[in-house]
Amino acid sequence: MNRSLLILALLVAMPALAQQAAPAAQKPAAGQAAAGSPDAVFDAWDKNKDGVLSKDEFRAGWALARGEMAIQRLHGEFQRRDTNKSDKLEANEFATLMIVQRAGKNAPQLSTFDKNKDNALDFPEYLEFVRVTVQSAPPQPAPAAKP
Repeated sequence: MNRSLLILALLVAMPALAQQAAPAAQKPAAGQAAAGSPDAVFDAWDKNKDGVLSKDEFRAGWALARGEMAIQRLHGEFQRRDTNKSDKLEANEFATLMIVQRAGKNAPQLSTFDKNKDNALDFPEYLEFVRVTVQSAPPQPAPAAKP
């Protein structure tokens, strides 16, 4: 894939991609790209280090970036719902989740995902709740197109 086109695509997803590159605390060695830069992301995705991204390398890197972006969005939602800033969702906070409200009486119980039995969900438990709940939900119809 052309490096210029890739750099343009990477700019769109830059916040999540920065997470994939080397830690920001490390200074790049001579000849290495700065952490989070398009070149650093390219280098991370170029698994065979031939200076070219194959379709498979691009697909794998893009899938990883999309996953990272989804986790970042979920973490933001988790923090917004954690009104008492305990880094956990207690029952009253759990009940405010849109996914719980949409499921109504069919919503899974918090205790189902509370692996450490502290009557709350920490972020990894919340991720598991979202993963299982989304996978088991019936597909939503596409919104009708406006004329």
